[in-house]
Amino acid sequence: MGILTDASLNQRNHLGRNFLKHNRKICALFYLAGAVWFCCLGHSQFNHATYLSENALSPGLVYSEIKVESARIAQNYLDELNREREVYRSGIPYNWIMAKMQQIGLEVYTHNFTLHYPLGSGREFHGENIYGILRAPRIGSTEGIVFSAPYRPPESVHPDITASVPLLLAFAEFTRRKNYWAKDLIFLVTDREQLGMHAWLEAYYKGDLEDASALDAGNLKGRAGALQAALNLEIQDFDAEYLNVKIEGLNGQLPNLDMFNLIQRIAARELPVREPCGYKQTSPRKRAKNKNAVLENVKAMLSMLLSQANGVPTGNHGLFHRYRVEALTLEAVKKPKSDYQSRGAAVLPLLKVIEGVSRSLNNLLERFHQSYFFYILVSNDRFVSIGDFIPCLLLMAGPLFIKAFFLWLGLNVEDPEMEKCDEDEKQAESSQTELKPIVKKELDLQYSKVLRIFLIAHLIGFLASVMPENRGLNEVFATLGLSSNQFITGLAVVFSIVALLAPHIVELNYDGVELLHIVTLLELASVLVVVGLLNFALGFLLSIVIAPAAILVDRNHNASIKCLNRFYVILLHPLIVSYGVVLILTLNAFPELGLLAVAQRAIGATMDALTYSVVDSIIYGNWVYNAVTIAFLSNWMMLWRVVCYTKTEEGRPKLKTS
Repeated sequence: MGILTDASLNQRNHLGRNFLKHNRKICALFYLAGAVWFCCLGHSQFNHATYLSENALSPGLVYSEIKVESARIAQNYLDELNREREVYRSGIPYNWIMAKMQQIGLEVYTHNFTLHYPLGSGREFHGENIYGILRAPRIGSTEGIVFSAPYRPPESVHPDITASVPLLLAFAEFTRRKNYWAKDLIFLVTDREQLGMHAWLEAYYKGDLEDASALDAGNLKGRAGALQAALNLEIQDFDAEYLNVKIEGLNGQLPNLDMFNLIQRIAARELPVREPCGYKQTSPRKRAKNKNAVLENVKAMLSMLLSQANGVPTGNHGLFHRYRVEALTLEAVKKPKSDYQSRGAAVLPLLKVIEGVSRSLNNLLERFHQSYFFYILVSNDRFVSIGDFIPCLLLMAGPLFIKAFFLWLGLNVEDPEMEKCDEDEKQAESSQTELKPIVKKELDLQYSKVLRIFLIAHLIGFLASVMPENRGLNEVFATLGLSSNQFITGLAVVFSIVALLAPHIVELNYDGVELLHIVTLLELASVLVVVGLLNFALGFLLSIVIAPAAILVDRNHNASIKCLNRFYVILLHPLIVSYGVVLILTLNAFPELGLLAVAQRAIGATMDALTYSVVDSIIYGNWVYNAVTIAFLSNWMMLWRVVCYTKTEEGRPKLKTS
């Protein structure tokens, strides 16, 4: 019976009430700590200088062997290709490219693929890639390196990168005359941008395996060794102003940091000062001087996270990462104005950069493993490792775990208004010799009803994820004359309405809603951490938006505060968040337009973004759409049920003695 009169029970009860009283301050403290931590990473004391971890990459940093003769060959190839482009306005001059590869001495193959468009009436798109293989003269075909260039016909809406193919062929001609290659070299020209690269990789790794996906990747007639690395070229002109290095891959994956550092060091040696090279490089004329270094570093980190968050590759290189092949894209941006005398000024430096990269990769005896795979670039020569930036995510998601703990604690302590009664009871107990039982709260957590809401929410999220792929629904909407954008947007609106109404099917009392709130916070925090480990950018940016829900959403407020909470939760709806992001991007892209015009344009852009996210999910395996619908939409529904609780449903259970 001693435990019934233990004074520490009342002390813990009092301590629990104090925690509950200051739970918002504690959650806000963790949230601000995460934001401050991230900002501190922009200071040089909290980040690191880049370096080459793999000594085997050093050969590319020595004297270059490529001469001006190769630059003249590249320029001649470009002139010939421009004449061919006048004939092939909407296609690829296959015969010309194949003839040049055969003339160089490569094993030349073509690769056909077909895309059965997963939305709408199921149109088919056909494409054909061309690739040549230079077999390693010093060893069997055990390993390979890919050099690729996408071909864009004159009618393409993308920036012109015609010079990529001539540069690729000129480098292939140089490699054919050397005998020190220990790896097979693959020179690939892809059709239809990333789709062609995706189809080629699927065929290279899966071969004759049957696949029920929308993409019929076909088969490859010729293969090389196991791919070790890849370099993708996007050369806008041979008179380049600067080089931009693209590293973001599918689902936010990045190449090994050594790959990026190698490009930086070789480019710094081979390129003139007037042609800088770097990540998200811009024109020297657009760079302001005397800026705050820390502020600029934080902006650079946020810019990189924004590029990673959507999970869309910034170039063809991004599709290699899923196969554990380190790859990046080298983009040469042409000058706004150029004259005939400077025509082809950047050809030889570009060829030297490619040669240096290829010789370094040729010397590798094993896959990249020494340097980082998870990092944030602060600048071209400084970075932040995963051990330094992952605490930001944990501190941002921490308030969700903390709030869930405080809510559970609140279920097991007496109400704040009972504190005065407790003091009276203590005085009475001190004046009496008779033992009195402690007061316990009768809980009715309604586990079955909470589980029912949990299952309903996740079922709706799962249906929202898989319904756009349904062939029957697509055909029905196609017969009605609706486009894919209208079909996807219509489904999103329908599921949004269902998400608003479905959780109210099940009635809950006070403790049941409290338990649902705890479950929602725990799952949401766990999802943020897991997503952050897979794609830190997405997890971190979502935590910035979602974590305040743990601080602000509280049902113990007056009517006006409750309305504000509901309004805030509505703003957290995935569809509203998507529109808000697109609206901000549209404002930045079209500052000259009025607010109404920007809002209307943002609606159309949001419809396109939803459609593209579904297509990327089906074809490429981008899991951002699936994560948002299955995890975040489901949790939003449960959080919406929490903030919509009213006392008219059922009052809080009374206290009883035992």
